[in-house]
Amino acid sequence: MSLPTDLDNSALQPAIQASLWSRIEAFFFQPERPVGLALVRILLPLVLLIPTLHRIYRVREFYTLDGAPAPIWDNYGQPEFLPIPTAPVAAGMYAVLLLSLVSACVGWRTRMSLVISGVLLPYFAMVDLIGTMSKFTIVSTHVLLLMSMSSCGRTWSLDRWMARRQGFAWSEIGPAWPRRLIQFLVGVTYLGAAATKMHTPMFFSGDQLRYWMLTNVNSANPLGEYLSQFPGMILTMAYVTIVWEVLFLFIAWKGTARTVMLTMGVFFHVMTYFTLGLLVFPLVYFAIYFAWYDEQDQATWKGRWQHWFGRDFRRRLTDTDTVLPTNGGWGLPSFISWAACLVCAAALGVWIDHNSDPFGENRPEGPYTLKPITPERAAELRRNDQQIDATDKVFSLDIGSVMFNDNLVDRKHTFHHGEQANIQCSLLPPHEDLYMEAQLRNEHEQIVRRIPQIVSRENLRGHFWFEMEESLPAGSYSVVIRINGEDAGRRSLELLPDAPDAGAAPVTSTPQAPASTTNETVTSTEP
Repeated sequence: MSLPTDLDNSALQPAIQASLWSRIEAFFFQPERPVGLALVRILLPLVLLIPTLHRIYRVREFYTLDGAPAPIWDNYGQPEFLPIPTAPVAAGMYAVLLLSLVSACVGWRTRMSLVISGVLLPYFAMVDLIGTMSKFTIVSTHVLLLMSMSSCGRTWSLDRWMARRQGFAWSEIGPAWPRRLIQFLVGVTYLGAAATKMHTPMFFSGDQLRYWMLTNVNSANPLGEYLSQFPGMILTMAYVTIVWEVLFLFIAWKGTARTVMLTMGVFFHVMTYFTLGLLVFPLVYFAIYFAWYDEQDQATWKGRWQHWFGRDFRRRLTDTDTVLPTNGGWGLPSFISWAACLVCAAALGVWIDHNSDPFGENRPEGPYTLKPITPERAAELRRNDQQIDATDKVFSLDIGSVMFNDNLVDRKHTFHHGEQANIQCSLLPPHEDLYMEAQLRNEHEQIVRRIPQIVSRENLRGHFWFEMEESLPAGSYSVVIRINGEDAGRRSLELLPDAPDAGAAPVTSTPQAPASTTNETVTSTEP
């Protein structure tokens, strides 16, 4: 048998292209049971209820003309882009939003509930740009609308339970593309976050994370203030975060890479709570991560559950390919009941808003009025002759020996001759151009070294270094930072005496003869 000498590669191209297209088609349109999206549908509305219930008594203040709304379209020069509702209308709409989140969670009229939630949630967020709109509201809006186009309401839902009670066989099978688009949404969001960080020098220097850790803007963070003392760890985590966010979209699809990337994502979002005080944001992503949960994972966990607890959770009915219309049988009474609940919820929201009366409009004495402040307080607010003290411009003053990426990564206060003491003075933004000077003073407050430097307004730290030369005697010293001629910070350091040279011959003492009681001179001889 002889092998052909010439192969016609052009004949292989259609087959390769057909295979690639079939794989892409299977990736997006392969029928599947949406167990992962069903879990997202259950968990995500529960998470979104945390911030929405928190504002239930502030609807009039945040989202109506009677309060102080901050619509996003004003920033783009479109003051009449969307109408801002009156107080009763906003209260009714907000109550409908709450009920639609609950009904989407339990799977009652799931598609319509998801659509209503996906419309009202961004609307209220856009009306209150300052307090309501955030990153998780934008991501959640996209996820809610994508789930409304899926079959997630056919699994673990109240609709399916009611259909079974009426004897209807309702197929759970649907296309995979809504789940795939949610996965792409998460990956593209991470990639965009990485691109933003790459253009933020403060992120790579660790200043951005460090300032966030020391504030409670979001909420109290249990570990933020403690971990801010380890800048080397902050820099390491910043670079690891960038690499993880860039790679997530490309490798977090299956196998070990999926497990590693999702595990790192869980750890990353958990740390955003412990270090930055974020609560709803990580919970939103924990819920969305279940979009990677598929039927194979479901079978694996069923087997483990049966092995651990000896119980088999098999479904009672077998899926069929028959999909019943929603406008007949059990569907119409369910829709009427659901619509009636929405009307009742809207009426309840209006009643709660009327009784809350945050501005006192229903009081017999009339609405609340603003009280004028005293003339002394008004004069204090208007004065502009006060200057910021030099000490208030300094964020921290640290001494160490190791620099990385223009940042001091260690802390030490003891040095030997021949070493270099690096001093880093971190400043609070914003600040003007500063003339700074680092002085090395001895224990008698005498200046033995000084280094001047001009720190421009765009820099957040000034760096100084002192060589611990042999001309400096061992002892206690102080590093004093002066800004524009004023003392702004002080740190102490210790210059230790040199250890004896191990290679030198030891000095031995010559034994002395006992003292004589006479006046004779005692001499000693070398052995």
